[in-house]
Amino acid sequence: METISRSSRLDFKDIVVSTGSKVLLKNVSGSASSGDLLAIMGPTGAGKTTLLSVLAGRISYDSGTINLNGSPLDKAQRRRLGYVLQDDIFLSNLTLWETLYFTAMTRIPDKVPKQEKIEKIHRIVDSLGLKKCLHTAIGDIFNRGLSGGEKKRANIGCELLADPDILLIDEPTSGLDSNTAHSLMIQLKNYATEYNKTIVATIHQPSSQIFHMFSTLLLLVDGEMAYFGRASMVIDHFARLGIVCSQHYNPADFLLEVLKTDAPSNQTDGDPRKIQSLQEKCMPNDQMNAFTISESKREGQTETGDVELVLVRPLHDHSLKDWSCTFEGETNRRWPTSFWTQFKMLNWRSYKQSKGRIFHKFDLIQSACIASFASVLYFQIDNSVKTVRDRMGLVSMSLIYWSFQICITTILGFTGERAVVSKDRAAGAYRLSAYYFAKITSEMPLLLSIPFLFNSAVYWLAGLGGVGGYFAYLGIGTLNCLLIQSLAHILGVLIRDVKLSMMTGNVIILGGLMLGGFLNINPPKWLQWAKYFVLIHYPYSATMTCILKDAADVWCNQTSVDVFSQCGMNTSAILTSRDILLGIGVELPIYCYIMTIVFLLLIFYVLGYYSLKLKRA
Repeated sequence: METISRSSRLDFKDIVVSTGSKVLLKNVSGSASSGDLLAIMGPTGAGKTTLLSVLAGRISYDSGTINLNGSPLDKAQRRRLGYVLQDDIFLSNLTLWETLYFTAMTRIPDKVPKQEKIEKIHRIVDSLGLKKCLHTAIGDIFNRGLSGGEKKRANIGCELLADPDILLIDEPTSGLDSNTAHSLMIQLKNYATEYNKTIVATIHQPSSQIFHMFSTLLLLVDGEMAYFGRASMVIDHFARLGIVCSQHYNPADFLLEVLKTDAPSNQTDGDPRKIQSLQEKCMPNDQMNAFTISESKREGQTETGDVELVLVRPLHDHSLKDWSCTFEGETNRRWPTSFWTQFKMLNWRSYKQSKGRIFHKFDLIQSACIASFASVLYFQIDNSVKTVRDRMGLVSMSLIYWSFQICITTILGFTGERAVVSKDRAAGAYRLSAYYFAKITSEMPLLLSIPFLFNSAVYWLAGLGGVGGYFAYLGIGTLNCLLIQSLAHILGVLIRDVKLSMMTGNVIILGGLMLGGFLNINPPKWLQWAKYFVLIHYPYSATMTCILKDAADVWCNQTSVDVFSQCGMNTSAILTSRDILLGIGVELPIYCYIMTIVFLLLIFYVLGYYSLKLKRA
């Protein structure tokens, strides 16, 4: 349920942000108090989103201060800030209900009963007008789902579920029709006043109805502050400067027109009649910590029609004794829910999202076709020395095929979730370890189910052995799939470009195909060591050992001396299964190969976690 927050005040003063030689924000100051709706307006590129990201702690700033109730806003306190991004980032295969349900279960503390969480979801859905699309998939560019306006409201709904004391919203009305935008802003205004919350929103061009809902207004132009004060005073302020807004003209349109006309880039060209500066220094009052009036050097319109924009003091003053931090209790705990709750819900969400991608109908058809071709071509193949190369081809084909499939599927899975995980992690929704373990375990049954059926069909139709060999064949195939999955995790995390990460995976797999004894069992002597650095060499060698270990002895005069050099000139010698394995490059006992796979698997999973931690999702 929503809580009524204690009164608080967020102050930011002289914020400067630059990138390279470009200054994005220059000495921007302002404040927002409980119950307020602070609107940040300005033309495109004015720095609105940058300022909001600075307040949310998403990007760093060069200088300035951000205080909550007079104390620096730290990381723990920022966990009680909600931040609605301009881009609506969701997992496409989940429905709206599943998205909201996941958010409620992970971001509302465990002490709140599940039924109360579900009731809160329904209240927010009703208030945002999302009931009709509750069970509609989010969708993406390939699959139709929620509309742009519905996604925007869903984005806000997810943050409202966390019941933040300060809600930062980037362009809440973008993509909405005028009626929906007005209804949404009414809900946000009521949320701020009824529950004593603070809302800071960037908004580009609101309607006049929406404009009159603003408590305070901050105008930005080219990264500089043009006005900060009560929204109801801004028109009178410009009228005193000689710029009068028509009675029936939208104040927001009027302000944007003025800002575009008098942008700093058009005014700081050396003409002394132009504006000297859009922002004056704001000195805090010792008791009020409020911003003083910034007197203009000139008031009114210049001879050329240029206007000096100034800071004015907000009318609402609050005593510091009435302010108390609203972040008690919850910020003492780093996470709102336990590891088990996060792991369980992340496992559930990942399974829902990955199921459609892994079990795509085209991938199923492709695997069925390849299994059919292999079964027909190798149907009940003879278990003799003459068919060793045929069985080598069948084993290598199976391993290579599933290496490609799992590598691509895993990389695409990370790429599709990266933005969502970054957003969730920035909001402090769950532990990175919970996400990583859930990602691995949730996809395991999905990734392994189709290879299980594929290898089962191929093994029995090709007649590769008996029941014991079947389980060994499946076990080694499973280890190979997991090994490639763990490698793909690292590639997907470290390499942001999906094409580059898939290319790297292809090079590793195809390089292993050539160097690991698949296509060439007699490589140059100086290159024979390379197979031990090929991942697929280990499951391949273990599988061939399993298949050929019970091969019958054969006389050398019944086979090729060129293939099996052990025979030499003695054609009356006998070839054992061990000799056959040595002839195809399998030199170690089967347990060495399996232990190596398990060891590499554990190492890669650990490296994958620390890669994710390094890249911060």
